[in-house]
Amino acid sequence: MTTAQAGAMEFDGTAPYFSVAASTRGVVPTEQWVVLNATNTLTSQTAAQPIFDGGGGTTNGAVTLPVGTYQFECVYALTGMSATSGSFGFALGGTATKTFAFHALASKGTGTSLTTASAATATFNTAAATTLNTAGTGTAGTAIIKGTIRVTVTGTVIPQVSLTVASAAVIQAGSYF
Repeated sequence: MTTAQAGAMEFDGTAPYFSVAASTRGVVPTEQWVVLNATNTLTSQTAAQPIFDGGGGTTNGAVTLPVGTYQFECVYALTGMSATSGSFGFALGGTATKTFAFHALASKGTGTSLTTASAATATFNTAAATTLNTAGTGTAGTAIIKGTIRVTVTGTVIPQVSLTVASAAVIQAGSYF
């Protein structure tokens, strides 16, 4: 419609809208989820790689986003990391032209268990690939990441993890974006 009408639902080809009054439109929030229903064993490398490649869902865990601003949450758990002093990180890859900012709370375990974590490290960052925790010899870790993405050219967004010491670490089932 050319003018908002109170109570009207509209779709412009990109997003759904609802008008609560004749003078305004609001975007109707929708959600996309990527959830691992099985573990994802990473390649033994230090370069960023998809968190959700395997275990169900789209290839590489890609989410296709049109131009707009988005809020996201990513939670993942890792096991089988190298016992050599190392850390893990987070990035958002994909084909979309985007900027993003996020806050992360991450911890690397002090042993092989996710239940014996070291003190958590918090960070706020806008970098393409960010180390989330201090180096440690534990082989398990967790991350909780929340942030915003501003897409200026439509494309995919792929949540990624990086390791500072290569190992065939395993992303645990139930991890999500």
